Amino acid sequence: MPEYALPGTEVGPRRARVLGVCALVLTLLTGVGWRIWPETTAPDDLRVALLVGNVGAGVAPGTDVRLDGVRVGTVDDIDASAIGRARITLDLNGSQLFGLTDALRLDYAPGNLFGISAIELHSGAGGSALVNGVTVDLTGNSDRVRDATLATLLASTGTLTDKVLTPQLVELLRRFAHDLDGFVPLLQAIGATARSFAETQQLPPSLLFDRYGAALAGLPPMLTGGLQVLWASYSNEHLQTAEQVQRYGSMFDRISSELLPVATGMLGTAQQQFQGLMPMGGVILDRISASVSTPERSARQLTDLLTRLGAAFRDTPDGPVLDASVELVPALAQPLSTQLGLATTEGPR
Repeated sequence: MPEYALPGTEVGPRRARVLGVCALVLTLLTGVGWRIWPETTAPDDLRVALLVGNVGAGVAPGTDVRLDGVRVGTVDDIDASAIGRARITLDLNGSQLFGLTDALRLDYAPGNLFGISAIELHSGAGGSALVNGVTVDLTGNSDRVRDATLATLLASTGTLTDKVLTPQLVELLRRFAHDLDGFVPLLQAIGATARSFAETQQLPPSLLFDRYGAALAGLPPMLTGGLQVLWASYSNEHLQTAEQVQRYGSMFDRISSELLPVATGMLGTAQQQFQGLMPMGGVILDRISASVSTPERSARQLTDLLTRLGAAFRDTPDGPVLDASVELVPALAQPLSTQLGLATTEGPR
């Protein structure tokens, strides 16, 4: 069997050559037609060119274009032949632009959680509606182009770490943390006070605030009195002349130069002479407090004694008089009458 023949077919050499030439011609016609056939686009598609100063990292042909988060097209071509000037051609769906004008703003931002870059378009006030083939120049408006790609964010973070987190800042934070330790006891005391108040509170907060408000009612008069005292130093008739003011000032000078040194020396001497007596005073006070074994019972007994003593007196025009009666016993009547200078007579008691 010839090499060009297949089992079960009737293909000869001449027929095989004809089929090969036809296949080659059909392939060539298909390729030429695909290259020269005019491109057809949807009637609502728009090709818009943006002139920018720089292109965000990761933006390339095929990158998604979004309008307020909605995908409205892709990047068709990027021409960055000029330094500091790039041309980005966008293929947009005109039916989804919702009145986008040439006053738009452009953001290079991540399009998903993986940091893939995308172009975000934002509507601006005013401007003309976008038409097919229009060119929007954004090179002179840096505030309308913002680069927020993942690469820019990482670069900004690196710059922050390099220029802000300097050894001086680290030392400042260390000193601040060290100084803050000094406030820990104060904060602990505040916390303990708040906890004790919460555990021992028996009155409602409204009543407590009412009592505190009544206590603060005396604050304005106190401030007013303080201001009046300060104003008295200016309105005092004895301080109207320079001579009187000088004499008033010399009094304080003499106090600071003569009285205070003497008082300091006296207190220093008293400390040396009497510092040994201070422990004795503490011991005496401890013994006095220890002599009352039951303070609560002693307080009640003393209160009862004072109450009965007060009830034993009555008021008279000549002053308080002790209301008491004396019962004489016959065996003691004569001695008492003799000592008191009274005459005794027989009679009932």
